[in-house]
Amino acid sequence: MKATLEQVQSDLPRLVHLVQQGEEVVITSRGLAVAKLTRVSQPKQSPDRQAWLARLAALGSQVASGKPGLSVEQILDEDRGR
Repeated sequence: MKATLEQVQSDLPRLVHLVQQGEEVVITSRGLAVAKLTRVSQPKQSPDRQAWLARLAALGSQVASGKPGLSVEQILDEDRGR
């Protein structure tokens, strides 16, 4: 749909309602397209933090060997011959 700048100024609530329904509104000034009103996509809902932490802990316990090991710094030092 196209609307002039004057139409937008006088009828913005109706145009916003159309945009919410999925319509795009091209705003023109002096016959030239200058802007477009479009629907904003809704952000994806972030995962539940507590559920994510519980899942992470479960995965950690599945792969844990129970054996103490060297730290990353110690491994790098050994590799460098220090």
